[in-house]
Amino acid sequence: MITSDLASIERLLSDFAWYADRGDGAGLAQLFVADGILLVGERLFTGRPAIASDCETRAREPLRKTRHVWSNLRVERNDDASASLTAVQLTFEQRGDDAPAELRISDLRDDVCKEADGAWRFRRRVIQRQMTLAM
Repeated sequence: MITSDLASIERLLSDFAWYADRGDGAGLAQLFVADGILLVGERLFTGRPAIASDCETRAREPLRKTRHVWSNLRVERNDDASASLTAVQLTFEQRGDDAPAELRISDLRDDVCKEADGAWRFRRRVIQRQMTLAM
């Protein structure tokens, strides 16, 4: 894998966390191909408008704050313009300053592609919760 491609893929995962934590649905949706798929548990979102809307809906919840952290990235290159990824995501969530926080640990399974503009984007992102811990 070319070092610049790996850096771009790492940035893609970091950008997903950044936009999700800030409720920036438009920014988050642009990380996907036009007909991209996001599967969060049993909830399926297809296409940029649906992905953006879900992010914005979550952000409108009063007092909700999240921070996402990913690690353990593994990249399997399929060809010059596509790869399959696995990683682990930690999601910290709190619903009010005095409320107890929750930590969710999820497996990430991603199919990504390098589009004509040179940007790596998600074709399909699967977020599957494995553990939930009260803090």
